[in-house]
Amino acid sequence: MAVREIRDDLFQIAWGLDSTCMYVLVTRDKALVVDTQTMADFEGKTIIDYVKSITDKPAVVVNTHPHRDHIAGNAQFGEAYLSGPAIEEIKAAAARTNTPITYTMKEVKDGDTIDLGDRKIEIIAIPAHSPGSIALLDPKTGYLFTGDEIDPGQVVGMNPVKIQAHHANMKKLYDKFYSRVSMIIPAHNGAPVTKRYIKYFMDLDAKIIAGTAPEAPIADGPNYDRWNDTMTRYREHFASVVYTKTVPK
Repeated sequence: MAVREIRDDLFQIAWGLDSTCMYVLVTRDKALVVDTQTMADFEGKTIIDYVKSITDKPAVVVNTHPHRDHIAGNAQFGEAYLSGPAIEEIKAAAARTNTPITYTMKEVKDGDTIDLGDRKIEIIAIPAHSPGSIALLDPKTGYLFTGDEIDPGQVVGMNPVKIQAHHANMKKLYDKFYSRVSMIIPAHNGAPVTKRYIKYFMDLDAKIIAGTAPEAPIADGPNYDRWNDTMTRYREHFASVVYTKTVPK
């Protein structure tokens, strides 16, 4: 588990050769904690211990989406903000395993804001990789936290239905928010990247939909442990999508 200072106000807590990354944005009054990692503790330290090593300001936790590798430390903070679909997914998973949810989930939706005192973080719904995905825009710095929906390594889980949603989301970000974004803060595969990734993915998605996207070897990208024979990797410029041509029934 590596803790890094990305900017004066932005810190990354990365696990497994940067495979999974969470972030702490330290503002005047509070600390925004974006996702809570893939495990609750590591080498005797809990996730909240890692956050407290960065700042002692009150923490406000937001999950970009409800997948297990992004919510493991939620209970340590007492509450977390998530989209409505994300909350329903977590409740369903807990019911299947008869596991209690030991923290409060607060719903946010597209257009909502989270008040940190000196700024209000904007919520942008971008569901594709996950039905519960949201992006978070800090209007003061232009940081855009994108979860798994924009990634310098790859966006996984795409299929003929999801790629349509992903393209619409990239167009939404490009048309409505691009001028306000300074950089993309991804949840996997390394450090923040240029906002041009929005355009790279928008263009690649369009070519996948049109059937003209260039293919790349499936292994030409970060490790992903759920490969199968139905998957294809499409890559152009710095955007890469792992795509299943048939939609599972």
